[in-house]
Amino acid sequence: MKQLVKRFLYTIAPQWTTAWMSARSRAHSHRVVAEWGCGAINRKLIERLGSQVQEGPFAGLQLTPMTYAEQLGPYLLGVYESELEEAWSIVLRGNYSQILDVGAKFGYYAVGLARRYPQAHVVAFDTDWWARKAVAEMVTANGTSNVEVKGFCTPEWLMQNLQEGAFIISDCEGYEAVLFNPSSISRLLTATLLIETHDCFVPGISERLRQGFAATHQIRGFGKETPRRILNLALDFLSEREQALALHEVRPPQTWLLCLPRTGPNQSLSGE
Repeated sequence: MKQLVKRFLYTIAPQWTTAWMSARSRAHSHRVVAEWGCGAINRKLIERLGSQVQEGPFAGLQLTPMTYAEQLGPYLLGVYESELEEAWSIVLRGNYSQILDVGAKFGYYAVGLARRYPQAHVVAFDTDWWARKAVAEMVTANGTSNVEVKGFCTPEWLMQNLQEGAFIISDCEGYEAVLFNPSSISRLLTATLLIETHDCFVPGISERLRQGFAATHQIRGFGKETPRRILNLALDFLSEREQALALHEVRPPQTWLLCLPRTGPNQSLSGE
């Protein structure tokens, strides 16, 4: 019943529903972290390791006090969404003057990418006020003045502002069904995209996106069957239960589409 209501809301009011879902998801995540007692584990990790990401493609990223309300372990240890390890190894070979993070949360990807691409203009979109404030804190701590923080990303904004050969990462709770239409937004044809898809909210959206980008992009899927990277760091200062919690991500199984352009500045990525 709940899924039917969500699907109905996405149909009649996608922007409002996306904003509501984003804030609801963040509040749920923070509540679970508190109930599980992960705050104490976060403190142990920071006391031992410091507050910089330890491994993975965004190693060295400085995590800030607002992020401590999150399930910090996977971010700090560098294994968050590590089923995307291969996807990032391809994406990070590209050259981008514009990077968009739609559903930026506290800016793990937006600020991490801004550090790796200091010449790029990075736009971090999130409908949740808490997330926008957290991104701003991360920007200051990491000295990434090339990040701009915004609220809602619309197809109209993309039509007016998307640059040739941009990179877009998206986790927008089903709004991808509205946002990404290569037939009406011509510069999507040369964009590199990493999109989390939400068929639970918008049935068939993964296949619709595959069909929409099939003629212009090479498309690869990543999800729960994709191998995750094994942590190299020893966590023997934590108990077995604490180690399990430190690595646990408060999220359901996810599916992603990596869309690599066949034309434009980063067309070589489609041959990776």
